[in-house]
Amino acid sequence: MKRTFALLALISCSTILFSCGGKKNDPTPEPPAAGSSWKLGNYTYTRGASSQGSSGGLAGVVVTTSGDGGNHGVYSGSALDAYFIAALGAGKYTLTSTTVMSANTGTRYMALTCVVGTAVTTGAVSYAATATSGGTADVTVDASGKYHVNISTPVTLVKTAVTGGGIPGAPDTYSLTVKDAY
Repeated sequence: MKRTFALLALISCSTILFSCGGKKNDPTPEPPAAGSSWKLGNYTYTRGASSQGSSGGLAGVVVTTSGDGGNHGVYSGSALDAYFIAALGAGKYTLTSTTVMSANTGTRYMALTCVVGTAVTTGAVSYAATATSGGTADVTVDASGKYHVNISTPVTLVKTAVTGGGIPGAPDTYSLTVKDAY
């Protein structure tokens, strides 16, 4: 329980740090990558900004939309967070909950969350992989040392949190695919 709490606290802090900006020593922001996107249900989101890092043995990739976030009404704007054990490097990861991942640090497990409704003020909904989500993510590392996440076969994410009133009628589950999130 103590280990799970520590992992959840680290993920929460990492999400805040990663989403608040990139490297301080990089004076020129990286341009958006048109090929980097994710699809939650019928909504496709294109990478606008991202951040990566590792802390406490975890590697994290956080990718967000920018501007109107896809212009999907109350579903506009999204953020995708993927966390895994950094020492396990590139390879195929099984999507699961943070609890399962923290209890099995020698296994290629990935905790993944997708939030929608981040570009509007009416509310947002968070969806996450669970212990029974199944599915896999392929992680590669490019020449610059950046992690890239791909999920080509749809996986089911479960609604885990509602903020600011949420999105009326948002379903309890959504399928997700990811193309080159980095």
